[in-house]
Amino acid sequence: MRHHFCVFLKSAVATVLLLAATALPWNVDQNGIGTTKAYGFAQSPILSKFVDPLPSIPIATPDPGQPYGPNCDYYVIGIQQYSMVMHSEMPLGTKLRGYVDLTTNPVNTPSFGGPLIVAQKGRPVRIKYINQLPQDNFFLPLDTTLMGGMLPQNAVSVHLHGGFTPWISDGTPFQWFTPSGQTGPSYSNVPDMPTPNPGEETVYYSNDQSARLLWYHDHFVAMTRVNPYVGLAAGYLITDSEEQALINNNTLPGYGVPLIIQDKSFVAADIATQDPTWAANPDWGQTVGSLWYPHIYEVNQDAATGAPVPSGRVDYGKWVYPPVQNVTEPLPTPSCVPEFFADTPVINGKAYPYQAVRPQVYRFRVLNGSNARNYNLQLYFEQPGDNGEPVLPATPVTPLVTAPPTILQIGNEGGFLPAYTELNTNPPAQWDGIHYNLWLAPAERADVLIDFSGLPDGTRLILYNDMAAPAPGGDPRNDYFTGDPNFSSTGPGALSMGGAPTTLIGKGPNTRTLMEFRVDSNAPDPAFNTSLATIKTRLADPNTGLPGIFARSQPGPIVPLNTAVNNRSATVGGLPNQIKTLNEDFDDYGRLIQKIGTAQYHLNNQGMYIQGFGYDEKVTETGMAGAKQVWTVVNNTGDVHPIHFHLFNVQVVARTDWAGNSLPVDPNEQGWKETVRMFPGTNTTVALKLDLPKTPFPVKDSVRPRNGAMPFDAVMNPLVNFGHEYVWHCHILEHEEHDMMRPLSVYQVRVLPGIFSLLGLLQTN
Repeated sequence: MRHHFCVFLKSAVATVLLLAATALPWNVDQNGIGTTKAYGFAQSPILSKFVDPLPSIPIATPDPGQPYGPNCDYYVIGIQQYSMVMHSEMPLGTKLRGYVDLTTNPVNTPSFGGPLIVAQKGRPVRIKYINQLPQDNFFLPLDTTLMGGMLPQNAVSVHLHGGFTPWISDGTPFQWFTPSGQTGPSYSNVPDMPTPNPGEETVYYSNDQSARLLWYHDHFVAMTRVNPYVGLAAGYLITDSEEQALINNNTLPGYGVPLIIQDKSFVAADIATQDPTWAANPDWGQTVGSLWYPHIYEVNQDAATGAPVPSGRVDYGKWVYPPVQNVTEPLPTPSCVPEFFADTPVINGKAYPYQAVRPQVYRFRVLNGSNARNYNLQLYFEQPGDNGEPVLPATPVTPLVTAPPTILQIGNEGGFLPAYTELNTNPPAQWDGIHYNLWLAPAERADVLIDFSGLPDGTRLILYNDMAAPAPGGDPRNDYFTGDPNFSSTGPGALSMGGAPTTLIGKGPNTRTLMEFRVDSNAPDPAFNTSLATIKTRLADPNTGLPGIFARSQPGPIVPLNTAVNNRSATVGGLPNQIKTLNEDFDDYGRLIQKIGTAQYHLNNQGMYIQGFGYDEKVTETGMAGAKQVWTVVNNTGDVHPIHFHLFNVQVVARTDWAGNSLPVDPNEQGWKETVRMFPGTNTTVALKLDLPKTPFPVKDSVRPRNGAMPFDAVMNPLVNFGHEYVWHCHILEHEEHDMMRPLSVYQVRVLPGIFSLLGLLQTN
């Protein structure tokens, strides 16, 4: 259940349980308002856990002809629609969109999470992307009332997430292109490459970054919430000499095994009962195993009377206080939802996979690629009998009799940390009473080591998650685990709250038991035998270990470490403290909407000061290339928001509560970050530098109509010089499209004959 502004979700959970005694099943008609159905939210088929092996992710092969010289890799990457079996009990397969390496083989087929591009620091990558999607209607519901909603449904914009990339290749929301050659107002190509054909785009990635895991995914203005969900997300690995030295001396076991975690919901055989409106739409997948996506704004209040609706999931602005005035009725169909928490974990394209491992140390590169779900990753032994259930401690701080292997984190999305962090130990970290181990919000990554040595063959362990959804307080209907309450309207103990029946032992839906590790001495041999104790000693070495590597390969801090910050800090480290805000309100239809604000405020229809991507009066995040800035982001909502910064990484300086008390910055945030968790009721202070990548060609400023998603916007909106155009936004995908995103413009001093010109600072607003 979602509530308004700072009514935190802990109280929302209590409200859900109190309403259960009077619950009645409900549904919505074609206008988005009320009749009956079995659940308020469709559930996936019951699937057996840990029956399919973890898929490997293919690696892209660069053009051996090196058309751009021996110090540059070139690829041709297609974007196609395809189908794959995501669980052996859904043999009809799942329709997806994916990337495919066409560089040396034009008949390759897409694969989930791939192709993984392996790059080297300082060695640029050039890519020609080819949009080969069909003209058919998209196979999931789309709300056309959102910004860009009337644009073609086969458009794409490829964003290298975490890349230090010129803006023309960043893949921002307005850089979209279709197979037929339609393009967005910010669509650009690399000026020293051949002009691509219609339906193609060329990009340049500088790779002027230390070793780290990036990823590339779709960022099209109208479909970012659904295109990565249907498969347009893949890994991009940068390596460097420091990492290679650790591999060469057997401190690290290679580059690691990618684990790309997403949650999905699949169409079940009884979809006509669960979701009659879905079954009535032939464009949406109807076979068992097709992807399902929510398309009804299921409200907590009866639209006509305001009476409580126990199976609802989100507040309706007409019936909150103060109420939204002049609500546009009825609700759209299909309608966007505030966020989506699916019920089935999928890793590398398989639901509940298993991985055979030798009794030795393994390295895993973990990416949370989910739309909205946070993960608190832990490792536990499986119960005897291989029933797919973990042996859990009685409480988060109760040690187990036999401790499972520790998780050693050595890096995050910004690369290697200055020191490793030992996880899966007691007591865990906590925030506001919530205990967590390895917390990964959407788009966060972790570079971890797990030691399986000393475990006998046949040992089974479970990668486990117990983070609430939405984080931090949660709605219990989004938490699927064995023996959970029966939130459906049928069966023993039915609570009729628009949720799923009780999860069975060894089965899904289950969002807690993600995958299984099976210790097997006959598993493929990675040829690595260094002990974890030796690894830890080597990693701690001040010169050849993580401290020295971090000092050599990462920028120094922007503001001094341990800089004190409070709610009244006008400056931080000698830099002006710019205040940004995260806000929640209701749109004109009475639906929850999330926005990023700034210190330059304006009022919305609830009398709250907010700004968002679609309604900005001017670009407020600006700066000259090379400038250092400090931002304090104030979270006025009840959610944890993973805020992602294009172009730059940030130094997490401090967290403070609204009383000014200092809150700890986690050890695994002590390095550089480009996706930062912003906690409710908390100020998060970050420092950044607006460097621009060096390119072998000139990069012009972006000049386009403000909010220019459609061609006719040039008439409706004045032209704005966005300089080097980037964005910053929440990486809960439903949030960023409605409307938690802001433009970010970086300008350069350009020398003209006889004068200096500060281009871009004089904007048309």
